[in-house]
Amino acid sequence: MADVSNDAPVRTLAIVLNFNGGPDLVRCVASVPRDGATDVLVIDNASQDDSIAQLEAAHPDVEVLRLETNEGFCVGNNRGLALAVERGYDAALLLNDDIELHPDALDRMRIPFRLRETIAVVGPKVLYDPERDTIWAAGGALDYRQNLNRLIGNGRRVGEFPRSATVDYVPGCAMLIRVSALEAIGLLAPGYFAYLEDVEFCHRARAAGFSTHYEASAHAYHRASRVSGARYSALRKYLNARNSVHFLRQHARLRHWAGFFTFDVLPLPFVWLARALRGDGRAVRAKWRGIRAGFRGETGAPPADLFATTTPSE
Repeated sequence: MADVSNDAPVRTLAIVLNFNGGPDLVRCVASVPRDGATDVLVIDNASQDDSIAQLEAAHPDVEVLRLETNEGFCVGNNRGLALAVERGYDAALLLNDDIELHPDALDRMRIPFRLRETIAVVGPKVLYDPERDTIWAAGGALDYRQNLNRLIGNGRRVGEFPRSATVDYVPGCAMLIRVSALEAIGLLAPGYFAYLEDVEFCHRARAAGFSTHYEASAHAYHRASRVSGARYSALRKYLNARNSVHFLRQHARLRHWAGFFTFDVLPLPFVWLARALRGDGRAVRAKWRGIRAGFRGETGAPPADLFATTTPSE
């Protein structure tokens, strides 16, 4: 499929992955512009609430794909990405159900697509909810240290990181993907289930000669951790640890392994002691379980005992 020209509309399929999103889902869908070049597809990961009923009451024209089981972030989104390829869109916009776009965010994210055909992924400046003057992420960096990667700008003020830039990866909660890049490198890695699949996808894109781009002028709001719980949760730590090992086994060199063991694995006993005093010992143990699971090659959904009442979107 040919890439879009500078004056052609970037035909986009906005893919919203929902799990018990409630009113967040309605706000997310409402924030996607109806500009004649954008369609919306909601993929429901077997929600147990009335979020789809709320959506259909507010936006009866939106297409909904209901999955019988929660297939995780990767497989759920891959259903939509495959349709974007099949239907001939130029781009696919992945959105978590807890994302809300600024009115001009999508237009601004499309600008780099028009300027450079080698850009595979564009992400906005992601802020915490509109009431907070705080950045959640201005792109992401792969540093092979603690947790393998980090969100650029997390916790900094909104006015910081004002320049657009090439980044190692774009966080998967809000990422605009060029469909021709999907055709070249494939979809999200399904075995990751959730977390680090965005890092792995962008790494594959960059290895294939594409680039990944942070667009500072585009803003989105993220009600982070609503689904997987607190940032230092057992479920999140297990999946991040397991998928870090998967990523390293697929893509790392010896120096990358050395950094991971030095800064992430060897300190775990001391981290456990410190966290146990704060009531977070279970999360550290889950991280160790995740590391072992990664070395055993385990993929897909995490063990059932790590779930509280929810499963992750991103």
